[in-house]
Amino acid sequence: MTCSGCGFDASADFAFCPRCGRPLGTACPGCGFACPPEFAFCPKCGTRVRARAPGPTDEVARPASVSSPPPAESGADRRSVTVLFADLAGFTTLGERLDPEEVRALQSELFEEMTSVIKRYDGFVEKFVGDAVMAVFGAPVAHEDDPERALHAALAMHERMAGLSSRWERRLGVPLRLHVGVHTGPVVAGSLGATPEAAYAVTGDTVNTAARLQGAAPPGQTLVSAATRELARHAFAFEGLGDTALRGKVGRVGVYRLIGVEETPGAARGLEAHGLAAPLVGRDEPLAEMLAAFDRVASGRAEVVSLVGEVGTGKSRLLGEFLARLEAAGRLEGVTLRRAVCSSLGEPTYGVVGAFFRQGFGIGSGDPLEVAEQKVLAALPALAARRVTSGRASKVGR
Repeated sequence: MTCSGCGFDASADFAFCPRCGRPLGTACPGCGFACPPEFAFCPKCGTRVRARAPGPTDEVARPASVSSPPPAESGADRRSVTVLFADLAGFTTLGERLDPEEVRALQSELFEEMTSVIKRYDGFVEKFVGDAVMAVFGAPVAHEDDPERALHAALAMHERMAGLSSRWERRLGVPLRLHVGVHTGPVVAGSLGATPEAAYAVTGDTVNTAARLQGAAPPGQTLVSAATRELARHAFAFEGLGDTALRGKVGRVGVYRLIGVEETPGAARGLEAHGLAAPLVGRDEPLAEMLAAFDRVASGRAEVVSLVGEVGTGKSRLLGEFLARLEAAGRLEGVTLRRAVCSSLGEPTYGVVGAFFRQGFGIGSGDPLEVAEQKVLAALPALAARRVTSGRASKVGR
């Protein structure tokens, strides 16, 4: 520690400078910042600094009757999150029929599957209660698409449950299915209590509403609130169930059943998300290059065009304008147009190429391998016939 009075480099365990007798500061245990001796808390990170009695040359006057400042706040903050509740249908009945060791084994597998899904979409497992899990998307780490992440997780949980059911159905005699509820709204997030063992948690009516939606969900289904649906309707399909009375809630709540992911997601932001439009200005040059590339494709050449730019610079808008102009000019007649969207969560290997193949051959996301093979084999003869016809036509044209 360097003395602020004479500049002497004193040992870290010295309380006073051996050269001038001035009280030495204290290194913050949290970030290492050199705190003056009169500081009770680090000014950089807020960590409490170990108190040190002032010496005779201490220029800071502090009445002996003044108590130490109260402990630092736990860092709780108010934020908007999406809360997901999921539990196993009929677990109480199953617990009556199973040995406790079997119940524990089932819970372990169930929690492992659900935790894996929640972490896959960067959510936070807030707690496990019996056979239920509460997950938070938006705290402690927030993303711009937390409602979408929560709904992706809900769909993935139902898929994982099918595999778990296949392993346990013979012993249980019934299939395993989940009830899931999802709601988006404000909470207070932070550690509950001031002890080192205090757990990070979120509190507020948002949690209660998500739990009530889960309780109202039929087995194998996910119910979401109007708030979550409004934030994710561009990417997911829903079925409206109307205003519903939920247990313990005053008044009725707009409820929707989650159907699945939209094959062609809409715009999540910008004017288009609100049904508005504005003319494209100042993008004539890149638009002309894209139209020229389309002309070369129409003449038989393969082209790859990359639009590169920072977030919010209008890449999606430029692509939309490009396709709109082609369609307005009638140039998309006889053209097969396929779209695939990369997820912000990352893509599996050849994920985009796989999306094109699924569209081209009509393969559903839930189709087993045998069904997918049959669809590809059934479509190949027609594809080969079109290729031969196209080749003969081009030869005659010459």
